[in-house]
Amino acid sequence: MKLAGVSRLVRLARVDSTQAVARRLAEEGAPDGTLVWALAQTAGKGRMSRRWRSAPGGLYASWLLRPRFPPERLAGLSLACGEALAEVLRNFGAATTVKPPNDVYALCADGKGRKIAGILCEASGSGGRLDWLIVGFGVNVDNEPPLARSVSLRALTGRSVGARAVLKAAMTRLSRARRAGNFV
Repeated sequence: MKLAGVSRLVRLARVDSTQAVARRLAEEGAPDGTLVWALAQTAGKGRMSRRWRSAPGGLYASWLLRPRFPPERLAGLSLACGEALAEVLRNFGAATTVKPPNDVYALCADGKGRKIAGILCEASGSGGRLDWLIVGFGVNVDNEPPLARSVSLRALTGRSVGARAVLKAAMTRLSRARRAGNFV
């Protein structure tokens, strides 16, 4: 499967966390553009060390980058990635907005906003430079979300889209943002 911005694809059926796998690969010297994609996670990772189980049917991925910008530019990265994912989900028929710092919410038929996606950016470096950056994202696509205040793309649109289609669109959009200089 060819994906924009991906030099190496690591596809796994089940994993504890795509972030943990990507972090290990980063420490081992994996190249810029390595993408870890899992069909399910047993210990997904979120902001403030929150963990959850991520059922099959959702999209769970972590994109390893070797950026050439100073750590100071990381501040707006999660928000920029959230905006990119929100746009992708709008193209699939969801009315989305970004809830800072790292969530994408969808407007439901009852008028309430519910979480449809989350982003987790992690980086490592020293001496004013970054060694690696991992952009992790999870999207409720065709899965039953674990929280009542969450929603899936399937529940919103009434049709199955497939995690593969959302991943392809997400990587195209994130790669475009990277090329535009939103993050390098």
